[in-house]
Amino acid sequence: MNKRQAYLHALAAIEKAARGSHLHRLAFAPGRYLWGMLHSKLLYPVNGRSRRQQAPLFFGGVMEVLLPAGLDIYLLSAKSHDSEIRLARFMALHLAKGMNMLDVGAHFGFFSRLGAALMEEEGRVLAVEAASSTYEVLQRNIAGQPGIEGIRAAASDAEGTATFYEFPALYSEYNTLEKGQFEDAAWKKDIHPKVTKVPAYRMDTLMEEQGLLAHFIKIDVEGAEAQVVAGLSNWFSSPNARWLAMEFLAAARHNESHRRANAHLAEHGWQPFSIQADGSLEPCPDIEAYLKNKGLDSDNIVFQPEGRPN
Repeated sequence: MNKRQAYLHALAAIEKAARGSHLHRLAFAPGRYLWGMLHSKLLYPVNGRSRRQQAPLFFGGVMEVLLPAGLDIYLLSAKSHDSEIRLARFMALHLAKGMNMLDVGAHFGFFSRLGAALMEEEGRVLAVEAASSTYEVLQRNIAGQPGIEGIRAAASDAEGTATFYEFPALYSEYNTLEKGQFEDAAWKKDIHPKVTKVPAYRMDTLMEEQGLLAHFIKIDVEGAEAQVVAGLSNWFSSPNARWLAMEFLAAARHNESHRRANAHLAEHGWQPFSIQADGSLEPCPDIEAYLKNKGLDSDNIVFQPEGRPN
């Protein structure tokens, strides 16, 4: 069994545990499950304190998470939502030794670390994260990892300074440039984000400054998708450009930015694909209809240049 086959085998076991009962997850990692549940269900609700914890990764090594954020990684060694498992499978099937990756909205660095493991020391990963507390965790998670560099910045359509909204650790995956992105979300009712200022870059500019031309870009930016895509105009026509993966929200979840990003990609001849259960790609000409038919409120959609084989 080669490395990629081993990764896919591990993901199958993780998927089984993630979809199973509490007993399945307890059996997968008993000690971590008991401590993770104790912290998330009892300690954190009482004292509101996040806890730094080392989580093993299915592709080797460990990374830090701030429980209860990153609980799935701590319990199962991977991001465990169905869309994230399929994205990990896509990466395992498509990323190869010597490729480069740009991770926009890297959070704690799970997908940056996975990309680096797949592309090996000959490849490079540029991990971009705007939130100050999240970036501190990201820095620790990429320290000593060959080929990964972290940048604290906001991805945008112009250089300058951006206003960024940071939520507490439990909701840190919702950190955003767009203040109104989660106004209707039930969890936000009593949550007040910290407002910070961060450097903003077009990703075309940042890649040029860093001497990196990505083969694969992952975008997870909670409402700023259109700005990020607008800042990639040069990359779309570059010889390295192969895939762009972006979380796409259903219409009920304020997806105006996602729609604009999709339109911009179409102008450059890039077409959307859904990620199948086995990590392969299927044409997805109407993303919102796809989400509705599947009963999904969001999914990771992969875009690639027209005419490129799947």
